[in-house]
Amino acid sequence: MNTIEPFFTNYQEAVWLKDSDALLALYASDVVQFDMWDRGYYPNLKEWKTEMENWLGSLGDEKVKVDFERIKIHQSENMGFASGLIKFQAISPEGKVLRSMKNRISIAFSKEGVVWKVVHQHISAPISSENLNAIFDF
Repeated sequence: MNTIEPFFTNYQEAVWLKDSDALLALYASDVVQFDMWDRGYYPNLKEWKTEMENWLGSLGDEKVKVDFERIKIHQSENMGFASGLIKFQAISPEGKVLRSMKNRISIAFSKEGVVWKVVHQHISAPISSENLNAIFDF
């Protein structure tokens, strides 16, 4: 993989297939993860692994469709950075959207040999100053 672009397709496929091993393989062992849920911070892949396995394992017969929007990529020989929006949609077995949310995402990549791995990921949503609720529709 010469560029970081395949990350986005690989992430979508791994989540759709509920394949936590494929998803976690995209990340370096020392990845720093800032998430929006529960703990919100994971200092390495080992600590984040359980969270991802629990999330994908809890879906039952639902699937999660992931879309990336407005992705901007900056890449040099050994480092890469991408930012944009990530949209999650829970899909019923009949294909109906059950719930959906859109977040901001920033991702830093490092090249390990010939493989690109995520070394930092930050997912967030802006907060409304009027009612202190997360704004998911932007």
